[in-house]
Amino acid sequence: MTSEQRRITLGVSLIVGLSLLMATGLTFLIEPMALDLRLSDEIVEDMLAVPSVAALVVVFSAGQWGDWFGHRRVIAWSASAFIVGACVIAVAGGAVVVQAGLAICAAAAVTMQIVGVGLLREATGKGQAQTSAFTTYGMVFPLAFLLLPIGTARVLEISDWRLVPQIWIVGGLLILACAFFFLRGRTNSIRNSNWVTALLLGIALAALARALAEVSHAAADPAPVFGGLVVGGVIVLLCATVLRTRLQIREFFQAISDRTLWVLLVCVALVSLVGLITFVSIALEFFYEMSSYEAAIAIIPAQIGAVLGAKFLASWFINKFGGIRAARILLLALAFSMLSLITVHATTSVWVMISIAAVFSFLGMGALTVLNTEVMRQSSESDVGSISAFRTAASSVGAALGVGILGTIVMSSVRVDDGVSAVSSDQLDALAASLRIDGVLSFFIVMLGFVGLTAIMRRNQVRFSEIHSA
Repeated sequence: MTSEQRRITLGVSLIVGLSLLMATGLTFLIEPMALDLRLSDEIVEDMLAVPSVAALVVVFSAGQWGDWFGHRRVIAWSASAFIVGACVIAVAGGAVVVQAGLAICAAAAVTMQIVGVGLLREATGKGQAQTSAFTTYGMVFPLAFLLLPIGTARVLEISDWRLVPQIWIVGGLLILACAFFFLRGRTNSIRNSNWVTALLLGIALAALARALAEVSHAAADPAPVFGGLVVGGVIVLLCATVLRTRLQIREFFQAISDRTLWVLLVCVALVSLVGLITFVSIALEFFYEMSSYEAAIAIIPAQIGAVLGAKFLASWFINKFGGIRAARILLLALAFSMLSLITVHATTSVWVMISIAAVFSFLGMGALTVLNTEVMRQSSESDVGSISAFRTAASSVGAALGVGILGTIVMSSVRVDDGVSAVSSDQLDALAASLRIDGVLSFFIVMLGFVGLTAIMRRNQVRFSEIHSA
């Protein structure tokens, strides 16, 4: 890597890491904030759904903004919006104001992440520099989820909850500093007329994801489920029929018209779907009567495994086998690692649970980093922003499906009215059984990706043979 490429990689990694302040800290922040503002459980559930909905609304638009206005400028605007959102939360006196602040922060954060990945791809090209940059970038998310939640929990132990969004404000200011110190401005811009399509499809995706998230609740409210399905379905139907020509739908999806890229994006969604760390953390709380903070500490080895998988495992496999073959091997290993959950029972040692989580975090983040690197390698120079947006959308859809499918199985197995300690042994057995079911399902889900990549590899080999023989 050149010195400029290293500078941009460091800058993007710092920016994206700081943009995760809200996502990593909200779980700990929500309880003291709800107590102080006297929020009902229903409002808290809606509040937790706001960031994902807001992020998905802008996901496709954000992919175009970097090309339109320049990466550094968009990141600076987004950092400013993040600061505004954090200020709104810090002074909030009610649920509506908090939700508005969370929505602003989430939309700004996902914009910085999408634009940052696009900039990283443009700066590093398609060689060894790209592999090094993206495996370094791959460490950002597990590192953030390792350090920032613990930091948030510690802050809440010594101070009022409003200090947390004040720290987010400082994070936004640091992002601004990083943008101007590490990144260079760009005056040229690429414009197109697909912004309406991007916005509509973002709204549709957000509505469908909201419906899936609601399905995972123990007592799902049919209104948001039905509303989300209707809104998402109607927009998709209109875009596919009446508005197809006017909104240039075909041109919008031109960036991902290649079959290999489609399969890679599906694999990104599948690996994101089987992110079982959250459910293992829930199991730790119930099996061993841990607090959320203690469970976060217990899964530190899993987060460390994810960091090592993103940087070292992914880098070695890409250099040894190439992108698609490396992803295929890691998907196969990840699929079989999921079967280790078959051994889980309510009396399973805590160290066994932690070891299982560490193994599939190591393999899962390695596979995801390889897939992300290969997705961006497949993009052309003119479609970098759009491909980055589709990659983020695929990951978000996978995570939403994971909550809707695997999360529903886990959460429906346990009812908590009087706290974790009041859960019966039968419910603990049911929770263990749900984890075993999730392990088997995850095996088959990941194997779908393995089969897809195998088909793509054989197709590419046949094409190469035909061209060589000709």
